[in-house]
Amino acid sequence: MRFWILLLLLGWRMRWLAKHNDAFKEKLANKDTVLQLRTASGKVARYYLIKDEQVAPHGGVHAKPTICLSFRDAKYAYETIMKAGKDQMVFMKGMGTKDIVVTGDPAEMMWFMSLMTFLPPKKKKK
Repeated sequence: MRFWILLLLLGWRMRWLAKHNDAFKEKLANKDTVLQLRTASGKVARYYLIKDEQVAPHGGVHAKPTICLSFRDAKYAYETIMKAGKDQMVFMKGMGTKDIVVTGDPAEMMWFMSLMTFLPPKKKKK
């Protein structure tokens, strides 16, 4: 359940950033891609259509995503994504152990990793 909620929030966050953060908008420039995150079983899956500097989140499995990250299970996916904001190497470690299977364009994977720094909410300065 936590992974499902995280995917929902991830979509909302990316959509908000696409409207309000100029640096994030620059990352979306000239992109026409479908990013999918899912469990290996496909029980929990969500994809994000990225086009015209906008992000449109959708539930379920996309037939032909540009890039797909398949996690061994929902618990592992949640823990990995939560750590990724601070340590992007967790994805590389997961791919090395085959706990994360990436299909699609490898360049898109690197592009997605560049978005990870934008995703955690920024703390307000006092």
